[in-house]
Amino acid sequence: MKKLFIGFFSILFFVACGNKKEETAPIDVKPANIAVGVGKITPQGGVSNLASPVAGIVSEIAVTTGNKVKLNDLLLTIDNTDASLALNEINSRLTTQQKSIQSAKLVKEQGLTRLQEKERKLNDARELLAAGAVTGESVRNLQNEYDLEKQNQEKLQNDILLQESQLREIASQRSVRAEDLNRTSLRAPMDGIVLDVLPKKGEAINRYETYVILAPDAPLIVQAEIDEMFSNRLALGQSCEIRIAGNSQPVAQGKIISISPDLKKKSLFSDSGQDFQDRRVREIEVSIDGDTDLLIDTKVECVVQLN
Repeated sequence: MKKLFIGFFSILFFVACGNKKEETAPIDVKPANIAVGVGKITPQGGVSNLASPVAGIVSEIAVTTGNKVKLNDLLLTIDNTDASLALNEINSRLTTQQKSIQSAKLVKEQGLTRLQEKERKLNDARELLAAGAVTGESVRNLQNEYDLEKQNQEKLQNDILLQESQLREIASQRSVRAEDLNRTSLRAPMDGIVLDVLPKKGEAINRYETYVILAPDAPLIVQAEIDEMFSNRLALGQSCEIRIAGNSQPVAQGKIISISPDLKKKSLFSDSGQDFQDRRVREIEVSIDGDTDLLIDTKVECVVQLN
């Protein structure tokens, strides 16, 4: 019986201890002083995918991957046989029209000489008529000849004006044909370095199709994404440490030079199009202090020192 009471009180003791609430001290959580974003190395202003203004067959490739180019350097040439023939044809029409106008002006000058002669004879006949030396019929005949020649001069002048208008139209068409020929020579829109040449000689490219990927001659920066949790703590000028993705050692230092005004989907730097995320990010651009051996499109981590 004594053992039974001891066991009973032991059970009550353990139950009472189990029901007693544990008292824990509150944990003081300090806000993080860094934010880590994933990004990539890119030229300031971004890489340009150059689009062809015309469709055609590639007849010449003037650059290769890695070439440095200057503004207006030739990159590719599209077969320009049709464009050259069209320009030659319009040049021929332009020359013919110019000669026609010159001939019309010469005829007009000859007619003007005749008109002046007929006017002189008419004036002389009028004086002789006043003196009774000629008949009125002679004066009327000379007047008719003068009027016809004057009408002919007006017609010649109108013909010249019409041909000059046609000349301006042909000149306008020539400008279009010359531009069509010029657009078959695809040139660099800026100084930069060729990252990739997509078509091969003899291949066809469509209008507005990308033919060269060109990186501008601009400083390299980091384009990164910072989680929305830290979006309100970002500020221009904050210091950043740049690391190769997966490596804890910094390879460069920099500062925030641009911050997007909105939040975006967290997919800009994902390796897979299936990488969907619920959280959003704020995009930043970070300058790189000093020279660096980092290559364009290198994936990096950007450690931002928050305020």
